[in-house]
Amino acid sequence: MVHHHLFPLVLILLWNPVYSAPEQIDCCVCGSLELRSPKGLQPNIYPSPFQVLVKEKQYAPGGLSINVNITSLDNTRTFVHFMLQAVFIKQDGSISSDDSVGEFINLDEDKYTTVKDCGTSAVKSVDRLKKSLIRFSWKNGDVKNKGHIKFRATIVEDGGTNYWVRELSHPVEDVNLPPLDMRPNKHPLIPVINTEECGRVKGCYRVPEGCWEPYCDYIATWRRTAGNSYEIELGAMTDGVTDRYVAMAISDDIRWGDDVVLQCVHNGTSKETQVNVGRSVDDHSTVLEEQRVQDNAIVGPTEGPLGQIWGKRLRCRFIVSTGAIPGFPEGYKHILMSRGGASNGVSQRHGHGVGEIPVATPDQVSLQEKHNVGDFARFSLVKAHGILMILAWAFFGTIGLLWTKYYKTMWPNKRFYGERYWFVAHFNCMVMLVLLVVIAFIIIFVEVGGYSRADYLPYEAHPILGIIIFCCILLNPIIALLRPAEDHKCRPVVNWIHWFFGTVGWCLAIPNMFIGMDFGKAMVPWWATWILCIYILYHIIVEITLEVHQCCTHKKNKERRKKYEFQKRDNPKVRIPEPEPAGRVFKRNMLFVHFIITCIVNLIMLIAIAAS
Repeated sequence: MVHHHLFPLVLILLWNPVYSAPEQIDCCVCGSLELRSPKGLQPNIYPSPFQVLVKEKQYAPGGLSINVNITSLDNTRTFVHFMLQAVFIKQDGSISSDDSVGEFINLDEDKYTTVKDCGTSAVKSVDRLKKSLIRFSWKNGDVKNKGHIKFRATIVEDGGTNYWVRELSHPVEDVNLPPLDMRPNKHPLIPVINTEECGRVKGCYRVPEGCWEPYCDYIATWRRTAGNSYEIELGAMTDGVTDRYVAMAISDDIRWGDDVVLQCVHNGTSKETQVNVGRSVDDHSTVLEEQRVQDNAIVGPTEGPLGQIWGKRLRCRFIVSTGAIPGFPEGYKHILMSRGGASNGVSQRHGHGVGEIPVATPDQVSLQEKHNVGDFARFSLVKAHGILMILAWAFFGTIGLLWTKYYKTMWPNKRFYGERYWFVAHFNCMVMLVLLVVIAFIIIFVEVGGYSRADYLPYEAHPILGIIIFCCILLNPIIALLRPAEDHKCRPVVNWIHWFFGTVGWCLAIPNMFIGMDFGKAMVPWWATWILCIYILYHIIVEITLEVHQCCTHKKNKERRKKYEFQKRDNPKVRIPEPEPAGRVFKRNMLFVHFIITCIVNLIMLIAIAAS
């Protein structure tokens, strides 16, 4: 089977730089302030250790300059790259346009080199020096260009993998315009969720384990209040967009679906946070309209507002009456938490990727007790499916492929139970591959309860490709068993059919493995994906090397074979051993090295998938 066309496919898969060195950073795109490269690097959603500081609260177009600093709040952390701009804002404080206004002057030009960009209205760094503070003077020289402004910057920390996009200063108001009304929430802010009381005063579920509330990805707390009711607090880190939700489901298992859900949703238009009761359905929640806070006393607020979104954190606090919701808070249950986007106060579907799927408590808990729970449940069958597929394709598939392509002429005079070594190795590898794929196929069907329903790419393609691959690996051994004798006229046709199904299965299996590793339920660490990428590239290089070696030794092997055929014809009654191929020592060493590296890579992958 020839797979040289996999080379561009693997290069495409490899072009997803999760990690990049500082010198690869290209900051930034005018307007959006996104990094130009590397494309795959994701911005940090946690509070930035760097701030854009402005002393002035007001300014006048055409008037005096304003001092603007980018500074580190932590003396141990420095930044290298940045882009800074001033933008107009609306009366509510939201950005009205991505266009930069005014002009900057670098007050530290003797220390750090910067250039003007986006015309002349933005400024960015061009040196690679570590910085903890850099100062600028900004002025809007156009008297007619009026408006309240904010300064914002994209800042890349020293090291190149950590960066924050569009970090904002406080607003600076135009003295010629009405004052701002910037409240993101219609009501006053509620206090942060107190995590010091977890396990003592109230029960808590936090991810990551033991986190302080402003740094928790998810947090839910519960405690019994006066009367027959419970106070519930929900919080989650979001991406900073105001229309967002966080939800808590109470379930008998760790899967999202057909469970009671308490939902905290912030509506960016009305600037209000509302709490809904509903049921989880597949990858979203259906709100029971008659059980909204505003319509019924099933869920009631504590003193003050229900909740708010502030910065990138959504939180709410409310009261649930015991018995008002069926099954609440009876018995031991799993707590599931989900977060995502909303539209006009209605939650949207959550994603299927890492960090997008709901998390669940590892064990069942009782809301009547003060548990202090961290971590999240794993999907064991999903991990087993991934481990079996990695073993099938990255171990048995790659080794079996090399044997049948490049080792047919090796050890010509030795047999294992009457069969050549290459055939025994290839046959056993393919048998193991088929068995592992079949078992993995059954496991994942049991896990999802049938066909997997993912409604967007690339996840939607995973089950489709999986079924095609499954059909290929079932047909190929059947074709091999029905293959006629070597001297039969149909043998070449059957060989090509066998090669075709094997090639299709192999070519589809590679991208499908990468898609599968990106599923949130698999919980595969990002570095494991890179290890597999590098291994696939290494395997391609091994194939190319053996192909070149085969071409270089082709003439010698052809002459040896021709000489052997003459000797055999001239001495029909004498058993003449077949000639050993040229370059056999190199090929043996390549096979040994490839086997050792394959074992090491697969061991790392199996541990990474099982332990994550």
